[in-house]
Amino acid sequence: MIIACPDCGLVQCLPSPPRRGRLECRRCGGVLERRSGRSLDAAFACAIATLLLLFPANLLPLVRVRGPAGIEAFTYLGSGCALIWDQGWPLAATVLGLQGILLPFLRFGLLVAALGALRLGEQPPWIGRAFRYAEYLDLWAMPDVLLIGGIIGYGRIAVFVPTHIQDGGLCLVAAAVLAMLTRATLDRRAVWRRIALPAERVAADRLACIACDMVMPGDARHCARCGASLHRRKPFSLMRTNALALTAFLLLPVANYFPASLLWEVGDLHPRTIFANIRILFQQGYAPVGLLIFCTSIALPLLKIGGVGWFSLSVMRRSRRALHMKTRFYRILETASRWSNLDPFSVMIFAPILQFGPLAHVVLGGGGPAFLAVLVISTLAIRMFDPRLMWDCAGNGGPGAVGSWRDLAGKSSG
Repeated sequence: MIIACPDCGLVQCLPSPPRRGRLECRRCGGVLERRSGRSLDAAFACAIATLLLLFPANLLPLVRVRGPAGIEAFTYLGSGCALIWDQGWPLAATVLGLQGILLPFLRFGLLVAALGALRLGEQPPWIGRAFRYAEYLDLWAMPDVLLIGGIIGYGRIAVFVPTHIQDGGLCLVAAAVLAMLTRATLDRRAVWRRIALPAERVAADRLACIACDMVMPGDARHCARCGASLHRRKPFSLMRTNALALTAFLLLPVANYFPASLLWEVGDLHPRTIFANIRILFQQGYAPVGLLIFCTSIALPLLKIGGVGWFSLSVMRRSRRALHMKTRFYRILETASRWSNLDPFSVMIFAPILQFGPLAHVVLGGGGPAFLAVLVISTLAIRMFDPRLMWDCAGNGGPGAVGSWRDLAGKSSG
């Protein structure tokens, strides 16, 4: 099987996989395939269970609270989106609804369809496209991030208001855990191996698919395996990346200056910015939670914007320095970028249960939607950047290399 490394672009032949170990790129050291702890059958089972559990998680109440004067309230997964929409922020409500409700259904539905076809030994013409879309949605479908955000919100609310987890909340916990297990047990390269095209399709003039990394004839317009449009590099990568990074940077002051939420308590207004919420967590003895919110809501967006700027500047200056370090940093940012949504999801789940009319209620401030825009735009900037551009400055590095399998101790195993 001949592919091009998605991080550095080196064309290389993948040897037959052993039962365990990992396959690293000869040039940049990126993990191309990992067999230890991975199983398509386990991933398929976890994906089916996740998809089934998403239905009761969305239809049943998540939590029940008993507020002032014995007022009892229930909240559903979509209640936060409806509340944010009613308060005049339809775009923010739509983004949170897509990431927390709709896209998980779509991702796991496509994943179940693709893995189910492979499990039955079928090769329908849509299987490559289905798995490609499922992999793309992995960045945006966030039941696991939603769960952690809900736990944080639960910890912040339960000390003031009696809060009880309902059946929908238990289903959400199970679905999120199984979603994490699906990501942990699924090796995308093993799936692509099962639906790979014959080797004779590869020609001397080679062009690698950006989506599935398979090398195709240079005159091909679309990948015959996953259906993606073929480009030697992501189209207009630097222009799009720089525009998105600059937009996210300009929105940062807005997101941190204006209050993210406003708490009305018996007629008194308490506006709170993101920094104010973090400070309150430290003051109330929730330092670990405050540190987690600071890392995901403040430090990570800054790292994404600064990292993308560093990568783009490196390409524009045609720098060959620290390529391995920059590539590893890019992988870290790409993997961690989705966890910036912890705080918005916390608000989405627990804002509806704090609506007690004139006694107390929460209103979303202008800083919240601006902060959500920073998270989405900075994540798009990471996705639009093509790390292979950094390696283009160092030459092609010897196409046609053959990878070697290593076990977990770093010894050659094939």
